[in-house]
Amino acid sequence: MSATESTPASLSIGDLSERTGVPTSALRYYDELGLVRPTAREAGRRRYAESAVRDVSAILFFREIGFSLAEIGRFLTGERQGRREMIDHKLAELIEQQHRIEVARTALEHGRKCPAVDPMKCTRFWAILEGRQRGLSLEESHSRVH
Repeated sequence: MSATESTPASLSIGDLSERTGVPTSALRYYDELGLVRPTAREAGRRRYAESAVRDVSAILFFREIGFSLAEIGRFLTGERQGRREMIDHKLAELIEQQHRIEVARTALEHGRKCPAVDPMKCTRFWAILEGRQRGLSLEESHSRVH
């Protein structure tokens, strides 16, 4: 087999990019991080096993549900118990994030229907900011004003 030929079961980085929708630059970065490694190099070019499509899909899934690339690396290389702890930690993070989003949504809804018309002229808005300056959470500050 010549250096320009490839084994039928391997994919070029372009093939992997096309099959997964992930740019080749990101695939190279994943390689640097050890997330998806080529199985071989032919004439200096990365060649991936067919299973790399599945591996990239897993990375995309974990990114979509909020994992960082560093967390994904630890998850993929970790032990079952460690993965369980990571899931529990991510769930707690998401619950906190969901709570912050709900508080922010409530504040924005107030701004949209504020009788002052301009939120920058709203006395409640400024009272909430003063509460934040005193160290209250957004939720505490907002609830004291309303």
